[in-house]
Amino acid sequence: MLVTPDRNWLYIGEAEAANDVFSRGREFGRPVDALNVFGPNVSTAEGAEWQRQRKLTATPFNESKSRLVWGEALRQASDMRRSWLQCKDGLNTTSDDTRTLALHVLAYAAFQRSYPFRSMSHQSSHPSTYRDSISIILKNILVIIVLPAATFRIPFLPQRSKQIGAAVTNFQKYMQEQVLEEKDLMAQGKQGSGTLISNLVRASEEQGTGHGKPRFKPLSDEEILGNIFVFNFAGHDTTAISLAYSVLLLVAHPEVQEWIAEELRFYLPGANSEEWDYEHAFPKLQRCLAVLLETLRLYNPLPGVPKYTGSQPRTINVGSKSIDIPANTLVVPHLMSLHVQPRYWGHDSLTWRPSRWIVNETSTPSSDIGTCLGQEKLIVPKKGSFIAWSEGARNCPGKKFAQVEFVATMAALFHDFYAEPVRQSGEPLSVARDRVLNVVKNSNVELLLQMRNPDDASVRWFPR
Repeated sequence: MLVTPDRNWLYIGEAEAANDVFSRGREFGRPVDALNVFGPNVSTAEGAEWQRQRKLTATPFNESKSRLVWGEALRQASDMRRSWLQCKDGLNTTSDDTRTLALHVLAYAAFQRSYPFRSMSHQSSHPSTYRDSISIILKNILVIIVLPAATFRIPFLPQRSKQIGAAVTNFQKYMQEQVLEEKDLMAQGKQGSGTLISNLVRASEEQGTGHGKPRFKPLSDEEILGNIFVFNFAGHDTTAISLAYSVLLLVAHPEVQEWIAEELRFYLPGANSEEWDYEHAFPKLQRCLAVLLETLRLYNPLPGVPKYTGSQPRTINVGSKSIDIPANTLVVPHLMSLHVQPRYWGHDSLTWRPSRWIVNETSTPSSDIGTCLGQEKLIVPKKGSFIAWSEGARNCPGKKFAQVEFVATMAALFHDFYAEPVRQSGEPLSVARDRVLNVVKNSNVELLLQMRNPDDASVRWFPR
């Protein structure tokens, strides 16, 4: 319990108690509306308003979008890998480049705008496009949340602040134009553009006016804009950070690189990534998914999932005990604690070991790689002990989106290639790997957990 003059914070590190909180969404609501930067959205709505927004915003997250994500992530990751291979002396832009990749995949899946991959160090910071605008917004989100929008319109501001203001204005303008275009298409009876805005506008109008269905008030333009921003924020930063952590952790653990490459070469025998089919490949690449799960277990961008008792006292169950919680208390199922509890994760709970997520269905594993892979399955952790995408009715709707993007990126990077740290003069390779691991461990929470100095890790890529 953290006691402050404003309110008390109760942190939960016990799986049953965390699950109890998540299962009672009406009693334990969301405490803040900081993400209402561009308008009300599903992340900050409560009660009946949340049910309405969740219903109207769920449509875009479907299998057709997963196929788009798979194809674009493969293309972007292949381009990124080619640019990395050209850096013969190594590169230290892994974190920046995974941000570029995540942004481009999101732009394609959401707006069907495809951009060639370029390292962030070569990109213009002038917010002339959707991509440039959202990139600047996401980099400066803490400032945008804290300061009133009018602040960025003050004429004598420094150039960086003016740049943020221009990005916010351009983003809003672009989104509003997209909404109007989609509504015009609907009015003319024409097919939608297939973008995220198209999905939101059409789902909203159909649910609001459909015959024989429960009717919801359509999303306002402000709510559409608010939800588009939240999808960008939640879908970009968390994925980009997880990719950066995972790539550098794999650099520090060559045995795990070989472990996933074994799976990739078996299920994706051809070298041409354009021929790798989503429906055939993704469900089978469990080792690649295990890398993501293990990274999120130890280095989840969100340190906790805050809940709130509101104006009423609440009671939660912890083992055989019931604990009374006063009103106006923040209740935080704490990922960092839950994800490293030895009683859930074993004696090596602080060790990054993706193979912990894989079990063999037989007691006598086969020596044949195909048979062995076919016998493997992902474990299902104890309820409440792994909450990387939250839990309960308000879990993350973009979970599958993130998983598909991550697995496709791993496939493009490690199918026929491997990575090593750049060694300093006279440095053994094992020491260089430890140095990269220390860069990963040197992390801090700003708005999200991320490495303090990711540029300290220089990496060189090679064909197998």
